[in-house]
Amino acid sequence: MPPIKLKDTRILITNDDGYSAQGIKLLKEIAEEFSNDVWVVAPEVEKSGASHALTFKGEMKLKMHDEKLFSLDGSPSDCVAIGLDRVLTDRRPDLILSGINSGCNVGEDVTYSGTIAAAMEGLIRRVPSIAISQNYESGKKNEILWDASQAYLGKILENITEIGWDENVFMSINFPHCAAKDVKDIQITTQGNRDTDDLVIYEKERNVFRFGLRRRLEESVSEIPPASNDSVEGFMTDVKAVADMHISITPLHLDLTHAGSLESLKKGIKQ
Repeated sequence: MPPIKLKDTRILITNDDGYSAQGIKLLKEIAEEFSNDVWVVAPEVEKSGASHALTFKGEMKLKMHDEKLFSLDGSPSDCVAIGLDRVLTDRRPDLILSGINSGCNVGEDVTYSGTIAAAMEGLIRRVPSIAISQNYESGKKNEILWDASQAYLGKILENITEIGWDENVFMSINFPHCAAKDVKDIQITTQGNRDTDDLVIYEKERNVFRFGLRRRLEESVSEIPPASNDSVEGFMTDVKAVADMHISITPLHLDLTHAGSLESLKKGIKQ
């Protein structure tokens, strides 16, 4: 992806928390500091955990709330597809921003996250895309401290788009839960992993289940088991970076092939 000058860009914004969420409003404000051509096409309601779902069954209704503000009763990936092909029909955006998500998207979150998936959909459609997430204190999803995002995101967007990146890559930015003054620095990171499953399954009544996440429970951070992190030499993982009060920027791509297994499988599989 060639470098982008934000002041000359058309920007499409989406998320998985819904078009009226606090994080997307903050992201729009930050984007509008650079461009007067900022559009929002986001889910009608929260779609956390939707991953890369597309709505093949059923219909989706697009609602216009303002000249450049739309909601869709679909997934984040639906919003990107409809935004590109049905809303911005005169000219495609130069950049897609997904977020700011309420909660970090690190480690295995990448496979669940609708915020991440929206950026993936942008990449598939050849539009440079960035997913943005803000961590919060365990059990306090409704008391998010946006300080780090508000203080640093604009500068990071300006810097990273000036650099440019590989056309087969999208970016994932995660902000730690802390005051802006307590952010240590910016780390370029690899995708990490947690030592334990973050998913919680509730049985509300017999054979009636509901999913939840440990980080949303009303418990102290100390009660959540520590993370395990396998990093590339010289780089911190996203899990560790956010936990240690660093801003994490991770280049991600769609190729899920594990290169290290190719040769052993090729030699071991019987023809």
